[in-house]
Amino acid sequence: MDTTTSKNKHLFFDDIMAMDRFPRMHLMNTISGLKGAHLLGTVSHKGTPNLGVFSSIVHVGANPPHLGFIMRPLTVPRHTYHNIKAKGFFTLNSIHPSFLAKAHQSSANYRVEESEFEAVGLQPFYTESHPAPYVDESPIKIGLEWVEEHHIKANGTLFIVGKVVEVIFPEEAMAPSGHILHDQLETMAVSGLDTYYEAGNKHQLAYARPPKS
Repeated sequence: MDTTTSKNKHLFFDDIMAMDRFPRMHLMNTISGLKGAHLLGTVSHKGTPNLGVFSSIVHVGANPPHLGFIMRPLTVPRHTYHNIKAKGFFTLNSIHPSFLAKAHQSSANYRVEESEFEAVGLQPFYTESHPAPYVDESPIKIGLEWVEEHHIKANGTLFIVGKVVEVIFPEEAMAPSGHILHDQLETMAVSGLDTYYEAGNKHQLAYARPPKS
């Protein structure tokens, strides 16, 4: 698209709030661009594995390593949240095109006693060092321990922070620099709630520094 010649749409806050619910939801879920798509795995206090798609994963820090994500308001039961609070652990699992349909289906509203793993046909995987379930089919598995949470007053959401306990991925998927080669692993990104993209062309640039005088 040639953005230099196309006509711009200019929306203000009140315009956005005046939109119908679903167009507004899709607009605000997609306008920030592509985001990493992950299956977040937990286990209930009764031992039932739980799984759902999350696209709000953010880097919190590397030293020590922490990741975080946004949890929607607790106006209805949130199985993921209650499981994390009960057990203190969760996993993040990258999505591959080979099981995309199953991954997407895991976000359906299943009953608390149902395992999304079993419902959609994905295989749980556990390690001795981490009690929450991984997705066995996932090329990148990240195990985390709950550290803290912050209430966002603007809309009632929660920002959950987890300490990285362990990571599991194919040895050849990490470059000597430490970069994970997502294009080789074919990990997927998502825009909004239902539109997925495969990792494609990449443009890796040198670390930016001010020019020497």
